[in-house]
Amino acid sequence: MKIAVLGATGSIGSPTSFYLAAQKLADEIVMIGGKRQNVLQQLEMDIATSVSSQDVLVRAGDYEDLPGTDIVINTAAPHSKVVLKDRNEMLAPNISLVKDISLKIKRHCPDAIIINVNNPIEPLNYVTYLAGDFDRRKVIGYSANDSFRFRELLAADYGVKTSRVDGLVIGEHGSTQVLLFSSARVNGKPISADEQRKERIKAEIPKIFKKLEGLKAGRTAGYTCAVGIAATVHAIKYDTGAMLPCSAVLKGEYGYNNLSMTVPVIIGKEGIREIEEWPLAPDEQAELAISTSTIASSNKIVEESLGIVRD
Repeated sequence: MKIAVLGATGSIGSPTSFYLAAQKLADEIVMIGGKRQNVLQQLEMDIATSVSSQDVLVRAGDYEDLPGTDIVINTAAPHSKVVLKDRNEMLAPNISLVKDISLKIKRHCPDAIIINVNNPIEPLNYVTYLAGDFDRRKVIGYSANDSFRFRELLAADYGVKTSRVDGLVIGEHGSTQVLLFSSARVNGKPISADEQRKERIKAEIPKIFKKLEGLKAGRTAGYTCAVGIAATVHAIKYDTGAMLPCSAVLKGEYGYNNLSMTVPVIIGKEGIREIEEWPLAPDEQAELAISTSTIASSNKIVEESLGIVRD
């Protein structure tokens, strides 16, 4: 399997390249960076040596090296020096970049599965799908970090280890994300969370984002992303049918069309094998309506930028 990591010098791209190589999830990993070619070459040398005993070829490259790629992981994004209040602030400067990348992927490896890892993921995953005219099953938006954090918060609140908790977040990868308490499990058993507990856990979500951005470290949750991306790649490579929370383009699922949002997805060798439609509690349905309204507003900007007119 050949994997290309775009934005490989960044705080998501570099740990992802290393983790995929260390897990031997590819025979060849092509790291494609931007202007910092010296950093790209240093990472190539370091990662290649670290996995030299595993017979994984790690090399720096460019878009001309994309032919034959099975999976493209797009982490490329303009660098932001400001502390953002919301991920949607990054939409406008990213539309043209993602469009350009999508066209390059279409030109060089049109059958590749694309995993987008940039913010805001819902409209940018939609940009990839539209700009490249790809099969929606092959366009996956990475958004599992929200579910990871939800499980951490559930574990802390219930006083158990995170490994004993299952929980999923759907909707927007942002401030209107929907925490599915109705399907959460602790020690394999459904929970019965009262409103006080729900609100207590929900209140922690914006604090996490605020703390991360407040540190002004110039980095993002790259190692967390690397682990989640590797799980997605594993499901594709081995055709496992694993259920993972991903942003997917909807065509009627959950009652929505022409938008990308986080949903439970079955992943296999073809990419998205199936989108599962889980039953939602009434409060979750109401929250999802708010979340999709936010996504739809971003989609309007995307469609206008790409010259798409809806009836």
